[in-house]
Amino acid sequence: MLFYPRGVRIKIDMPRKKPKLNRGLRPKTLEIHGGGSEKDIEIRPGLHRAVAFPMKSFERARRLFEGKEEGFIYTRINNPTVDKLEKRLAALEGAEAALAVSSGMAAVTLLALHLASPAGHIVSSNRLYGGVFHLFRDRLPALGIPVTFVENPFNRKEWEKAIKPNTKFLYVETPSNPVIDVFNVKSFAILAKTRKIPLVIDSTLATPALLNPIKQGADVVIHSLSKYIGDGEVIGGVILGKKRLIDAVRQGWFRDTGPCLSPDNAAILCSHIESLFGRMEEHCKNTERVAEFLSKHPKVTKVLYPSFAPPRQSAANKKIMPKGFGGLVAFEVKGGRSAAKKVLEGLKLFWHAPNIGESRSLVIHPATTTHGQMTENELKKAGISQGTLRLSIGREDSRDLIYDLKQALSKI
Repeated sequence: MLFYPRGVRIKIDMPRKKPKLNRGLRPKTLEIHGGGSEKDIEIRPGLHRAVAFPMKSFERARRLFEGKEEGFIYTRINNPTVDKLEKRLAALEGAEAALAVSSGMAAVTLLALHLASPAGHIVSSNRLYGGVFHLFRDRLPALGIPVTFVENPFNRKEWEKAIKPNTKFLYVETPSNPVIDVFNVKSFAILAKTRKIPLVIDSTLATPALLNPIKQGADVVIHSLSKYIGDGEVIGGVILGKKRLIDAVRQGWFRDTGPCLSPDNAAILCSHIESLFGRMEEHCKNTERVAEFLSKHPKVTKVLYPSFAPPRQSAANKKIMPKGFGGLVAFEVKGGRSAAKKVLEGLKLFWHAPNIGESRSLVIHPATTTHGQMTENELKKAGISQGTLRLSIGREDSRDLIYDLKQALSKI
């Protein structure tokens, strides 16, 4: 019995035991409670600013370093605050385990080195963030890991033709940056399993709020946490998948090269995750409204957003991602590069900055910045023109964003 003022007595049935966390909880709850346990004593993950942790005994130290016992050793390898982040992200994605690293590029590089070295081969979509494209085109081949780009990633036959006996994984970014193509993860998963090759999905633009690739058959998921998950405040990345794989990467390339995430950044990321679903809903609604405005503007030749694709493709996109497509939209203006420059420099509310997923709206010209290392031919094949501008739509009032775009477009 609990006693309330004025003698009111209310009987409340109290559970004898705390429910086990993560079991049966809905995604919106997991963004706050994901990765928790009955043993937690902190409402928010504690910040463990420590380099090393006591190992307690000679034998335990040996087992820890051999990877035969789990425990905290050294923050370059693992840390309690980072561990909280990893568990929460794994819960959100439906993965067995996660490895948080210093950036999204570090996540891609580590996974490629682990799965494809030495002398392995990668088959990848050509619709990629520019940094990943450059890594795959130049850096990995220099280390003896060639990459074949599929120029029409929607064509299964091109993927089948590109696969070789030494192909170690398939790599797909969905939605893609900056043209926001949406790919059917289930279809790729069938192909990967048929050929007994892991499927790796970069789901940065979707986040767990809009898409769960592992539940659709992907083997590994990668995120740049620097985008929507972290609300643009700190740099970070994550690899998610089977525990056996994550442990192997941690004890191998990660441990030996050291791209660890700081505990401070992990704590900030844990905090931002607690608002992820609400933020993504705002981003999606605003971007739909902006894309609709752009689709009707006479000086815009093309809008690159999944719901404004041709009807058949648009319907397929909505079936794949029914909750929305995120906050990235690109569009082409009449007049090519010079016109794009005028529009970009005419915007007053949009910040000219190279990121995605912040509360404020951002603009960039991909062909000369984020994808500037690609040749003109590579840009064309990836669907990027000199007249393409990429917008990261924030959480302002969409009417103000549309007004700003309208006045900027009037300058060409």
